[in-house]
Amino acid sequence: MASSRRGIMLLALLMSDVLVMRKMVSSMPICTPGSFQCQVLLSDLFDRAIKLSHYIHSLSTEMYEDLDQRFSQGRQILGKAMISCHTSSLSTPEDKDQALQTHHDDLINLVQKLLRSWNQPLQHLALEAPDNMASKMKEVEEHAKILQGGIDRIAGRMQSNLGDEFYPQWLTPGDSRMPNGDSESYALYHLLHCFRRDSNKIDNYLKILRCRMVHASNC
Repeated sequence: MASSRRGIMLLALLMSDVLVMRKMVSSMPICTPGSFQCQVLLSDLFDRAIKLSHYIHSLSTEMYEDLDQRFSQGRQILGKAMISCHTSSLSTPEDKDQALQTHHDDLINLVQKLLRSWNQPLQHLALEAPDNMASKMKEVEEHAKILQGGIDRIAGRMQSNLGDEFYPQWLTPGDSRMPNGDSESYALYHLLHCFRRDSNKIDNYLKILRCRMVHASNC
């Protein structure tokens, strides 16, 4: 009888220790700054990437609309001389429904290809943008680099292999000539138009990926 009581007491103590340990683990920070063992939740990685991508798209839209108002002046430049964007060779979903049907590995690869294809053009834009846009353009360039690193981490957590696959190369705008000596302004206008379009795609694809990978498509 005494041994039975001791057994019950021992079991109760063990259960108490387990509960204490669980409480300690659950209260521990997920990520300790500077720690090599830092484990950030996939949901947090997506949240950060989406905030960044949305901000990048907002800045690109703001700059494009500002340039459009000052430069186009109703001349319908896009209709006159708009050539295809250098990323047009990438096969991307035509709409949200098609994107929803695209495999998550393909979507994350598309995001990274789009970002990589804009490395050079964004450097060019940061150098050539008018004074009133220069700081915003530099900010976009820097944030795009940070976002690439975030996408690498997300792909690693998703066990998706980004690899060194083909991504579209951009050529300096030597032949984008417009009448009345507007070639430089047009080149800037054209690039911002294309980047705004692609940054919107990146933002949308990341939102679809977060919904699928974090919320099991329940959003």
